[in-house]
Amino acid sequence: MRAGPRCCRGDASGVHPSRDAGTPGADPAPLARGAHPMTVLVAGWVAIDEIETPFGKAAGQLGGSATCAALAASLFTDVRLLAAVGDDFPEEFRTLLDRERLDLAGLETVRGAQTSRWGARYGYDMNSRETLYTVLGVNANWTPRLPAGWEGSETVFLAAGAPSLQRRVAEQVTGKRLVMADTIQFFIDNARDELLATFRGVDFVSINESEARQLAETPSIARAARTLLSLGPRGVVVKLGEYGAAFASDGDYFVLPGYPLEEVIDPTGAGDAFAGAFLGFLDAAGELTPSAIRRAIVYGSTVASFQVEGFGPSRLLRLTRAEVEERYRAFRQLTHFEVAE
Repeated sequence: MRAGPRCCRGDASGVHPSRDAGTPGADPAPLARGAHPMTVLVAGWVAIDEIETPFGKAAGQLGGSATCAALAASLFTDVRLLAAVGDDFPEEFRTLLDRERLDLAGLETVRGAQTSRWGARYGYDMNSRETLYTVLGVNANWTPRLPAGWEGSETVFLAAGAPSLQRRVAEQVTGKRLVMADTIQFFIDNARDELLATFRGVDFVSINESEARQLAETPSIARAARTLLSLGPRGVVVKLGEYGAAFASDGDYFVLPGYPLEEVIDPTGAGDAFAGAFLGFLDAAGELTPSAIRRAIVYGSTVASFQVEGFGPSRLLRLTRAEVEERYRAFRQLTHFEVAE
């Protein structure tokens, strides 16, 4: 888990802190380097969602943290999806997920069980929501087991779920190079000690701003990130919703604004799409330099900006890498500036 270079200051590895590392898209992002085997293991929930926003309602749609993360990561690298559904899971949803770069051997159908379900309502401030209901279903008693050969996965995303199950997945992966864990408010409130134990054993933590403040008991995002770093992870990603994302590591702090959108349909899954794209890019790049990490953050924000353009993962399901690259370049222009001497 701790193999590879520790995230460090922007001038490491020959990266200029104000030019190369600090400028999104400073150099073309490679899809692979050398013999690096590209695969991201995504473990979490595949669910059926019901979402209400001021712009409409979508009931009985494909959802779940692992769904959005896996689809986003598959834009960059091969993905293995580890999740469980009940026998009520629509076959059409499985067909939607059945694509060239997404291995569904770990998507287990538990007979006699119900697929997890979640309902939420958003107002015009889409940085907050009202949870209408949560049905754990199959995930109340599911024990994750890796299919044969998956223990060699190098990059692992532990999407929001019970912290004890997150650790169980990580323990089964013997070839891990990079592990990132996410969480939600429920587990901060009800499994805080378990969650902290999980964070101590991973390389990166992904968390939204309100959760970071609560867990670190501070109103400051920068201080919250430093507090979480003290638990042991190499880096902390704080998701700031429409305002972007912040990344903190030992000696480095990077903030990226959100991509400006005039229309947001449904923000559900944006953070998971960010995480999937972030790890997908890093897995494909095969390196953890400051420059690669900052580019990964830009790619994560870029893909997340597409996620919110439709209900559920509908936009991700038809998103192309060419569209991602076009918006990535636009993002670079929006965030680049030079100081006149």
